[in-house]
Amino acid sequence: MKLKTLAAPLLASAAIWSSAAAAQTTILFSSFIQPQHPINTRIFKPWAEDIAKASNGRIKIDMPTTSLAAPPQQMDGVTKGVMDMAYQFHGFLDKVKLSQVAHLPFVNTTSKGSSIALWRTYEKYFAKADEYKDVQLIGLFVGLPGPIYGMKKPIVSMADVKGTKMYGLPGVAAKILESGGAGVVSAPAVRSHEIISAGTVDAFAGYAVMDAGAFNTLQYAKAITDVPGALTVPSFAMFVNKKKWASIPQADRDIIMKYSGEALAARFSVYDELDAKVRADSAAKGVTYSQATPTFMAELKKLAEPMEQAWLADAAKLGVDGKAALEFYKQEAQKNAK
Repeated sequence: MKLKTLAAPLLASAAIWSSAAAAQTTILFSSFIQPQHPINTRIFKPWAEDIAKASNGRIKIDMPTTSLAAPPQQMDGVTKGVMDMAYQFHGFLDKVKLSQVAHLPFVNTTSKGSSIALWRTYEKYFAKADEYKDVQLIGLFVGLPGPIYGMKKPIVSMADVKGTKMYGLPGVAAKILESGGAGVVSAPAVRSHEIISAGTVDAFAGYAVMDAGAFNTLQYAKAITDVPGALTVPSFAMFVNKKKWASIPQADRDIIMKYSGEALAARFSVYDELDAKVRADSAAKGVTYSQATPTFMAELKKLAEPMEQAWLADAAKLGVDGKAALEFYKQEAQKNAK
């Protein structure tokens, strides 16, 4: 009898422990950028910690120290179940047309402002097109404006672009530079260091000063030309495997989304703060900064016109009022810039 009395609470405790263990969800999250990059240390790690805390530990987001797929294969890795969650540069997602509004030239502000703008524009205009149907979209975010870096001299006119060997971020930056007559080498940002450090190019463009610092390419720049509204910015989609998402209890999915979407976009104010510091530090070390002249801007805008028209045509094919969406995006980016 005594044994039965002791066994009852032990069995009850075991059942409770078993239930708690079964309720915990571990999400394997692949971040292809190096572990010490601010996107991991200052944004994704605190985001994951907040979700774990809000769920009383039921949701654990596990980030390996190495990427589980190459940058262009992040969505494929998620859909195939190699990892549960990832994010991917829209420049590598050719089938996703609408969110690339953020890549258009001269439409962006800060990382925070543009990130919030992209999520709101997606919800208002793009969601109905269901371009992320193979995954569960949980966030969209936009990097900082990418200036033009001169390694030997400032790049301040189309004459400086023509005939110059340049690294360009895949997508708009590479296309504009090619249209301007540059000899362009294009590769993912995380692989730009080997191109720039080897002296393969004399200038580069497409990502922010903060990122140039993180990728160790800023040290090769002597002069930086800022382009109002940005030549381009990198934008990303963040998503979860559909089966994995379906296996998570609705209450915990709600917690994840509470901290994702627009709330995640707002966290990219960290980028803006860090970029300002890196700019100040590099200027103190002798890097010169200037703003593109009206003449240079007019030349760049002429090269960019076909890209905007192509995006508007894609939007029309998907049943979206592209002009309204583009104007809404620009307004939201300005409104949320600070």
